[in-house]
Amino acid sequence: MTNREIAKIFDLYAKLLVLHDENSFKIRSYQNSYNTIRQISDDLIDMDKEELMKIPGIGKSIAEKIIELKSNSTFHDLEKMLEKTPSGVVEMMKIKGIGPKKIRLIWKELGVESLGELEYAISENRLTLLKGFGKKTQDNILEQIAFLNSVKGFMLLDKAENIATELLEILKNKFHDYRFELTGDLRRKMPVVSSVDILTTAENKTVFTALGDIFDEEAGEIRYNGIKVNVLYAEENDFGLKLFNTTGPQTFVDLFENISTESEEKIFESNSIPFIPPVFRDSLSTKNKLLDFNEADYIEQNDVKGVIHNHSQWSDGANTVLELAKHFKEKGYEYMVLSDHSKSAFYANGLRVDQIDYYLEDIEKANNRIDDFTIFSGIESDILIDGSLDYDDDILERFDLVIASVHSVLRMDKEKATNRLLAAINNPYSKILGHMTGRILNAREGYPLDYDKIFKACSENDVAVELNANPHRLDIDWAWLQKAQDYGVKISINPDAHNKYEVDYIKYGVLMAQKGLLLKTNCLNIKDADELKEWLKK
Repeated sequence: MTNREIAKIFDLYAKLLVLHDENSFKIRSYQNSYNTIRQISDDLIDMDKEELMKIPGIGKSIAEKIIELKSNSTFHDLEKMLEKTPSGVVEMMKIKGIGPKKIRLIWKELGVESLGELEYAISENRLTLLKGFGKKTQDNILEQIAFLNSVKGFMLLDKAENIATELLEILKNKFHDYRFELTGDLRRKMPVVSSVDILTTAENKTVFTALGDIFDEEAGEIRYNGIKVNVLYAEENDFGLKLFNTTGPQTFVDLFENISTESEEKIFESNSIPFIPPVFRDSLSTKNKLLDFNEADYIEQNDVKGVIHNHSQWSDGANTVLELAKHFKEKGYEYMVLSDHSKSAFYANGLRVDQIDYYLEDIEKANNRIDDFTIFSGIESDILIDGSLDYDDDILERFDLVIASVHSVLRMDKEKATNRLLAAINNPYSKILGHMTGRILNAREGYPLDYDKIFKACSENDVAVELNANPHRLDIDWAWLQKAQDYGVKISINPDAHNKYEVDYIKYGVLMAQKGLLLKTNCLNIKDADELKEWLKK
């Protein structure tokens, strides 16, 4: 272990001391040890305790910890600190430009415990509620998170898709005579991907030249804007077959008799099956499902008539009610449901009871100022630990629509989480169950649930389940959509928009709905404004 490695360990320990608001003298001692150790030329790891204590700046306590490092590569006090610190918070301390005091503020005030949660909190404008966090700081944090995530080798669908689109454009502009197509997980629109897979008729070395210095010869791989790129080669007369096979999944591929062809469509033709877009293929794992498939039955983006679940400046959104409504109307939607945070979401500037009158009045004024568009009054009411909602019934009954969501105390076992949601579903004012597992992709796993019990209760109470279209959530997971439909549960594809442009997240919700074979008749958002009013009256 080198002196610099030892110094980094003491630097981490000093930061953890600051994070947990320990004694300032103790903190300074270990901060100073970091600088002292880095400047020593002799190898500390080879010294005994007496030799170490002769060095200016290294006292008994630090010398003992260096001896521990020699034997264990760590020391007891560091491990104690790490035990009481979420691993994601430790990872957050790698962000350059914000020290442990600010990390402590984010952790304690917002309940953020990972890089993914931090990125999501920024997307919801939550950091602006903390003292000392301006736009420049937030932009820096986002850049750092992007870098740290890229090193890990995974990426959310929306970001990977944008990078892949840019890369394909570069390749096609450089090589007009060759074919380039996305394949693999990204072509099938998986929520998270580890690479961009490109099938091409260009030889690999030619592609590397086209990509310039992003090919790492030493590592033997291509990385473009933080994600690994796999380049697959196919002959022109075999391109369609290889595209079909590499797109996957294998369970789908195995249902076909393959033929060597330059066109993927010909494989479907030869099997007497209409072409099936890649996004649907993960759910078509049997011959019967394949033969019964009719693309026209399933939800498409232009089927979505209304934008449900949106936040305005009344809580943690960036736009006014009217600004949201005008933008959504311009995008071709017929109505929106405003659903700002409720009083328990203090971290998101949730609505106090004494603000409700003004909130509803603002919605009414906005409705009067926009033609041919309806704004429904809603609230995203927090589900408390006992399953109750955080407003009394006399408040809840004032809203057109209540979305019931869990935002706190997320560490629950299956029984506790299921019972908590069941109580909320049974509340007569709950109409939509928001982001039902609480997951944040690449950041936080959802809590375990008994899906049969949840869906059965939703069906009996006519409560819809949200498919949260924010690429960080995509919750409910697409793989559960078929079971939800089997119980007769409606699915609401919601952007959870915190600014007007996030309405475009609906695209990713629709893609996940297609992956899960959501029938358009089972989607709440296909209702027009009058039909939604009728549903809400039930």
